[in-house]
Amino acid sequence: MDLHADDNAKALDSTDSALAAELTRILETARKQLEEEFRKRLEQAVRDAEGASASAAEREREQSLAQTRIQVTAELRSQFDQTLQQNSARMQADFDELMNGATKQWEEEKTRLQEELKLWRTYANAQRQMAESNTQAEILGHFLDQAEPFAPNLAVYVAKPDGLALWKTRGRVAFPNIVSKDTIDPDAYFKTIVVRERIVAAVCARHPLKPESLDFLSGALSRAIEAFGVRLQSRAAAAAS
Repeated sequence: MDLHADDNAKALDSTDSALAAELTRILETARKQLEEEFRKRLEQAVRDAEGASASAAEREREQSLAQTRIQVTAELRSQFDQTLQQNSARMQADFDELMNGATKQWEEEKTRLQEELKLWRTYANAQRQMAESNTQAEILGHFLDQAEPFAPNLAVYVAKPDGLALWKTRGRVAFPNIVSKDTIDPDAYFKTIVVRERIVAAVCARHPLKPESLDFLSGALSRAIEAFGVRLQSRAAAAAS
């Protein structure tokens, strides 16, 4: 009985040892599996966290970029509007200045043309009046009337045997009774009226005066006197026949 019991005890011990070894192996295997599973889950968690962090960073970056775009766009728009407004104001000012200059220039040119037209009308009227005169005195009177606006102090001389004698004057300045080209004041305007190479009259004026207008009217006076002489000759010839 004791031997059998010993055998049984030994068998039990062997079985226990085998079970313990198996249990140890199973536990070790389970531990390794748990550790591997834990490592995999930990790595996955890390990857998920990194992915989430990267996604969050990307979203934050995109959000920041979007806000920056909005801010930059608003600033550029403001600068553009300001620059556009400044350029528009400058262009408007330049346009207004050009228009004002052109308007002023046109007004000056229009005034000049009106004055020139008025002057030529005066010339034409003077020539017509002198040409239609019936006496030499009437011719000289029309000349004085038309020339006075261009020379307020004006005198007309007519040829006499002793020289050019004063006929009539306009203005408040005194003129000598007898003049010649050599005795007249060098500062005065002096123009002889020559008809067929003979001095028949003279025009004298003091400043202020417009010499170009006096020259024109003096020429018209000379032509009117010559035409009047031709008419007298024609009448005399007609009467003689």
